[in-house]
Amino acid sequence: MSVNLARRDFLKLSGATVAAGWVLAACGSSSSSSAKDVVYWAAFATPDGEKYFRQHLVDAFNKSAKDVRVKMDVKQLTTLANLTNTAMAAGKGPDVVYADGPSAALSFAKSSKTVALDEYAEKYGWQDKLLPWAYEASKIDGKLHSVPAGYGSMVLYYNPDTFAQHGWKVPTTLAEFETVCTAAKSAGLIPVGAGNSGYQAQSEWYLTCVLNAAVGPKALYEALTGARRWDDKVFVDAITLFKAQIDKGWWGGGADRYFTNTDTDMFTGLANGKVAMYMTGTWSFDSAGTFFTGGKKWDWAPLPSLADGVPPGVFPLAIGTTLSINARSENPAGAAEFIDYLIADPQRMLGFLAATGTNPPPLKVSADAYPAGMDERVARLYKAIPDTTNLGYASWSFVPPKTDTYLYTEFDKVVTGAMSPADFCAGLQQNFAAELAAGAVAKPFAPES
Repeated sequence: MSVNLARRDFLKLSGATVAAGWVLAACGSSSSSSAKDVVYWAAFATPDGEKYFRQHLVDAFNKSAKDVRVKMDVKQLTTLANLTNTAMAAGKGPDVVYADGPSAALSFAKSSKTVALDEYAEKYGWQDKLLPWAYEASKIDGKLHSVPAGYGSMVLYYNPDTFAQHGWKVPTTLAEFETVCTAAKSAGLIPVGAGNSGYQAQSEWYLTCVLNAAVGPKALYEALTGARRWDDKVFVDAITLFKAQIDKGWWGGGADRYFTNTDTDMFTGLANGKVAMYMTGTWSFDSAGTFFTGGKKWDWAPLPSLADGVPPGVFPLAIGTTLSINARSENPAGAAEFIDYLIADPQRMLGFLAATGTNPPPLKVSADAYPAGMDERVARLYKAIPDTTNLGYASWSFVPPKTDTYLYTEFDKVVTGAMSPADFCAGLQQNFAAELAAGAVAKPFAPES
């Protein structure tokens, strides 16, 4: 597992309630596997998620499979990353290799730690089961090296009662966004929740939202493929806009509060009418209700446009879980059979989504396939994404690792004013160019039109 998903789930373990992805999954070392066993390391955000996954996926698979048995060993979310990476580096690693997105899976593939999955994709018809963008994003040098097993997006959370009380309209344009922010600040609210206290990488959530909403998927795709520089004016302008809004006190209450705010603080404020809006991931679908108690309700909307010419409603996609097969696995066919079981039946995975709220695989699913008792807000998102052409890119899934680390660590300096937006973007370009030249950039899906 790579660090990105772990750092989002770490919030939950340390007292916050944000859950990232649907499950962190990898297998045991090949030295402990028999010819028919697939040992599976797994970590879960909640006990209910673990119980459901074990009963409905692992145990059910073992009952149905003739020649394969999955042995699941549950690990801690905070240690699974190092356990997996250390095992893989030693050449022992898991049968089924977890990574938190295409960029993380690429490093295993490039070092020949995982195998191409094309023969299994053809056998099980994975291309027909998965949404096209997700299948294409999982290819490396034209070959499939991972299977996307969990995905979500970034959205705007809000409290309908707060909006009704102040007579606000959920914004879709920059002008509408500025109107709500101005009014919220005047009323003593934090207009947009933000902060990274105890969790520096939280900044990339907001950067993902701003870049997708202020630059748009087309320009981001060009940057991710090397056709446009990251220090292009359009990116500098977006970071300049973000910095100006922080200085107005719109994001997190301003730079002086940014480094003391936590994710828990922002969701608590949203529930209590002290925060107007919060842009964060759909991994919080399964935990938002812990803040909105006593009849309080939350809702979400697609991100507003933050620039003229950028259509509103972009969904920055995050493939939060990918599964690959270790090149040293003694039972690659069995590992592939289990991976297929996790994505083969939409009803099986939609049941997991309905029961726990955790992010599902990006499957082709008809609108009438969602369980009747499923939370309407959750179903609405996963019905909306396949129907839209406005799909964007979450940084931790599509920006290469070193560039992504630069993105959220150096942004602190932009917040404090120690670094200009232009210099920030120049550094972003320098890091990305080096990783692009080294072949360490996963190929993103092409934006739709």
